[in-house]
Amino acid sequence: MKSCSLCKSMAVFFVLFLLVSCVGTQNQQDQAAAPSVKKLDKHYDTLLFSPFTANAEIATDYPQAAKELQHSMMTTLQMEKQFKKIDIVSNNPSTDGRTLIIKVNITDLRIVNGAARFWGGAMAGSSGVELNLQLIDSASQKVIRDEKMSSWNNAFGAAWSGSDSTLLDDMGKIVAQNIIDSMPTH
Repeated sequence: MKSCSLCKSMAVFFVLFLLVSCVGTQNQQDQAAAPSVKKLDKHYDTLLFSPFTANAEIATDYPQAAKELQHSMMTTLQMEKQFKKIDIVSNNPSTDGRTLIIKVNITDLRIVNGAARFWGGAMAGSSGVELNLQLIDSASQKVIRDEKMSSWNNAFGAAWSGSDSTLLDDMGKIVAQNIIDSMPTH
């Protein structure tokens, strides 16, 4: 009886050892593979957001998706306190040369709902979002950046963490960080 208890304790210790040994093992090669963000030609003090859009199917299936993504981006950028003004574009946007207009169109979106994730687990598939980001210089009205961005979760990871419901908020933070990283120093 005592040896069985010892075996169980050893097995638990071994499993814990394996789990702990895997934490923080990202190597330098993985870190170097992360793409760097190309800097813009100048720093912008004001960020104005055009209302975000989504294709018709997404707007029907996820009516709040564009607003949720925009809110996440704006909140993240405001918390950084690197810009003088962050707002929604008005009828007469500033043309002072220090204002950047941000447009986003969601081109693909799939969010696995909680019931499907609960009953199907990883078999319910991945959640993800794809979007087109445009940065426009308000003075010249030229598109200075036009890029596609996407984020798809791992179905097995999402089954474990339940991260499907935070997809748009997380993507908003990623795109906001991309904008922050693209700004040259003053």
